[in-house]
Amino acid sequence: MNRPLPAFAVPSPGGEELALVAGCRAGDRASLDRFFRTYVSYVERVIVRLLGPSSDLQDLVQSTFTEAIQSFDRFRGEASLKTWVTRIAVHLATHQLRTGVRRHVPLELVALAQQPLASDCSADVQVSVRQLARQLYHLLDRLAPKKRVAFLLYAVEEYPIDEVAALTGASRAATKSRIWFARRELLAAVKSRPELRAFLQTSLGGESWR
Repeated sequence: MNRPLPAFAVPSPGGEELALVAGCRAGDRASLDRFFRTYVSYVERVIVRLLGPSSDLQDLVQSTFTEAIQSFDRFRGEASLKTWVTRIAVHLATHQLRTGVRRHVPLELVALAQQPLASDCSADVQVSVRQLARQLYHLLDRLAPKKRVAFLLYAVEEYPIDEVAALTGASRAATKSRIWFARRELLAAVKSRPELRAFLQTSLGGESWR
């Protein structure tokens, strides 16, 4: 996948980042390795948050960095490297959601909460939290991909609406609409399920779910 990446209004990279880009463009192995090591954990997190636990994760991470490396010649410095590579990851994750083909992982690997479970949590509590997380992913699977992605970028990754719009290539109005409808659909789905409603409130960025 090798396509031009549109510009969007986000902070520009500094001199150090531009030097890193220059090295990556030249195929310098040290620069490419630094680029990968700097952003790989973040890219993994974004993809997991958007898709849920999936054995496709590493394939998507690799595709993200492959596309980025192939696109360095078109990097114009109108966005930071983090924003730029995030946009690639978001695009690939959205495409994966649209295909409807995902290989889910076992329950014990499911984890959505932003903070890890406390080490003193009992096994029963850990299983309960993972079951709620799996149920939440099932609810998210009912959302249209564009609504799901916009909502999770806003509620979980805590990007402001303008940046969500930039990352998804949508207008601000369309982005606000997608987030609003996603929230409404999730609220309707958990209306009679207080335990899942509470889990939503703590797991999805502390949003008000009233």
